[in-house]
Amino acid sequence: MTAGRILLIAAALGVMTAVPASAQRAPAAADPPSTTRTTPSETKSSLPPPIAFFVARGDANACGPGCREWIAAEGTIDSDADDRLRAFLKKLGGRKLPIFFHSPGGSVPAGLSIGRLMRDQRLTAGVGWTVPAGCDPKQQREAACDKIKRSGRDLVATLDTGHAMCNSSCVYAIVGAAVREIGAGVQLGVHSSSISFTESHVDADGHVRRESTHVAPTVERRALESGYEKIGAYLEEMGISAGLLASAREVENSKLRFLTREQVVAFGIDRRDAVEGLWWFVDRTSSGASAVKVIEEYRGGTYRKDVLRLTCRSPGLLRFQYGRDAGAAAAGPPERPRTLSYRSNAARRSGDFKVWYAPLTAADHCMATRFSAADAEAKRSGCTVDCARRNACSSAAESSANTCSRPSKAK
Repeated sequence: MTAGRILLIAAALGVMTAVPASAQRAPAAADPPSTTRTTPSETKSSLPPPIAFFVARGDANACGPGCREWIAAEGTIDSDADDRLRAFLKKLGGRKLPIFFHSPGGSVPAGLSIGRLMRDQRLTAGVGWTVPAGCDPKQQREAACDKIKRSGRDLVATLDTGHAMCNSSCVYAIVGAAVREIGAGVQLGVHSSSISFTESHVDADGHVRRESTHVAPTVERRALESGYEKIGAYLEEMGISAGLLASAREVENSKLRFLTREQVVAFGIDRRDAVEGLWWFVDRTSSGASAVKVIEEYRGGTYRKDVLRLTCRSPGLLRFQYGRDAGAAAAGPPERPRTLSYRSNAARRSGDFKVWYAPLTAADHCMATRFSAADAEAKRSGCTVDCARRNACSSAAESSANTCSRPSKAK
C-alpha cells in the first residue's frame, strides 16, 4: 500500500472537566441559590476514562421514591460511547431503568446520539455519581474503583447527587431522554464547543498514525458552524429551547457556566415547580458526619433553595439545621421555623438565607419519625400539637425533661 495522508473531518468537542461546585464542599444551609457563573476548565489530560455503563443496585428508594436500581453512566463521553450504550441496553432486554450521568462531557456527536437513543428507548435520565461498594466515596477518581465499574457486573452502590457533574456534551445527551429529572442542587454546565482536525498517516504496511493538525481559520469556522447547526436541529427535535445553545455559545470553551433552575425550566429540560433532592452524606472530622437534603421550589416569583442538614455531633446528639432562602429583599421578623426540635434558637440571616439551628436528642429523633401520627392524634384529642408529639415519643425520652403529661383539651 502506498503511504499517504488523510485529513479527517473532526468532531465538535465539548469537553469540560471543572470540578462541580457541589463536589468542592458540602452546601451549608446558608448557601445562596445557584447562580449563573463561569468556572475555569482543567486540561484535557485530566479527563476521566471513557464513559462506562453498568447496573447499580442500592437500598430502597436509593435512586428516588420506589427506585433501587439504575443505570450508571460514569466518565468522559468518547466517540464510541453511543455504540457501547446501545449494546448495553440490548443486553438489558426490556428492563426500563433510569440512567444517571456523572460526566465532564466529551464528544458532541456521541452525546447527541446517546440522547436520541434514550429518547427511542423512552428512558428517564438524571445526574448522580454512582459509588459502588469497595470504592472510596471521598475520591472522585480512583483506579481501583474504575476497574470495578468496568467489571461488567451489576454492582451494589450508592447514588450521590451532591457531588455529581454533567457538563458540556453530557447536557446535550441528557436532554434527549424522554423524562429529565434534574435534582435539587444539581448543576448543568455549558460552554461553547471547540473543534479539532486530525491528520492520519498511513505507511506502506497499512499502519495508521494520527496526529492533530491545523487548518485555515475559514475552514475551522465553517466546520464549527456546521456543528452548531446540528446541535440546534437536535434540540428542536427533542423539544428543547434554542436558548440552551445560545447560552452555551456565550461562554468561551475554556470556561463553564452553570444553568440556574429558572433556565432549566425555561429551556424545557425539567419543568417541575418543586424539586426535592435525595439525602446525601458528608463525613467531616471537625463537625461530624452529616446528611444533607436540598429542595428547590418556585415561590415569590422565582426559584428558591432550602437546605436541610442533620449532623451527628456525638453518639446521643444530632444537630438539625434548616436554611430557607428568603431572598435578598426579604424583610420583617423571621418566619417561624419548621424544625423537629422544641428548643430551636431564633433565626438569623446569612446572605439571602434565614437559618435556624437546633439540637436534637434521642427523644426528638423519635418525634421526627412519628410526628405525623402525633399531629393527627392532637387534632382528634384536642391536645396541643407539641405535647401530642412528646406523648407519642415518651418511651424514647432519656429523662423526665423529655416527657409531658396530657393537657386539657384546647378551648
